[in-house]
Amino acid sequence: MFILIFFFVRLISSELLYSPLYFSGYRNSFKAIHYDLPNANLILSSPHAGSDIPGDIPDRTIGGCQRNNSTVCTFRFDDFCSDGNRCSITTVQDFASYDQFTEDLVDELYRTYNLLPFAIVAQWNRKKIDFNREINEATFNHPKTIKAYTRYHNYLQKTVKQIQKKYNGTGLLLDIHQHGQGNYTMIGIRLSGDQLSNGILSPTSIESLIELSCPQNRSECISGSKSLGTFFESNGLGISYPSLNNPKPNKNVFYKGGFITNHYSSNINVIQTELSYVVRNEFDSKIYVEKYAKAITSFMKANQLLQ
Repeated sequence: MFILIFFFVRLISSELLYSPLYFSGYRNSFKAIHYDLPNANLILSSPHAGSDIPGDIPDRTIGGCQRNNSTVCTFRFDDFCSDGNRCSITTVQDFASYDQFTEDLVDELYRTYNLLPFAIVAQWNRKKIDFNREINEATFNHPKTIKAYTRYHNYLQKTVKQIQKKYNGTGLLLDIHQHGQGNYTMIGIRLSGDQLSNGILSPTSIESLIELSCPQNRSECISGSKSLGTFFESNGLGISYPSLNNPKPNKNVFYKGGFITNHYSSNINVIQTELSYVVRNEFDSKIYVEKYAKAITSFMKANQLLQ
């Protein structure tokens, strides 16, 4: 009987993995897992993974415009900025080409842990749209990029609400990025490198996690034994800031999280993970994904997040 039940469960698992998990967003600007399939209070977002460059969408590389009589930049695709100066923006793609990391992570979480998260992955290049910026800088107010942006964030908003309803608000949104600054991972929770280096540990984007798991000592969840950086390091993923062994970035470049981290953290725990291009290249891609998945699930269990 046990063998038959086990076989049946594995059969269901295999069918789910190879069924159409994902749907395509507006004009293939992103792909996302169908709303009714996930069984975990985890959301994966990969806003800078895309490499597609649709020809009818203007580039954002021109930059914004700061008018001569203004201190702020405006962002329009049809602004020639004849009465001001250009403001530079970041359009570099996180990954050298379209990267399967988030999809591979989804597969690993399901195959090994029977956890199917929500997931959304950008497919348009950052030169055309930046899903991790506020809407004006993200879209340059082009009607097509506004539609893509709105639908990407509609997905995040809806999945956050689903988790709030089903799991009493307990969950985690991981915003996944990659950087080339060095051989270390950055754990962005709204604290800058200077704040971490000077022991200024609030406010963060994981306040409900801290209240649940580390109410007496918030540093335990930020840079202590229960921090995500510590779980990355203990699973062999190299140096992470902040962590128990490396609580302070000091002079290293450090990204504290972007629009997604700031915008959604009032309704769910949000962490921006900046994976190191250097560290990832030291591993077979499959092994890196396995270690990352183990670190995430261990972190969520240790902090009473996984339900």
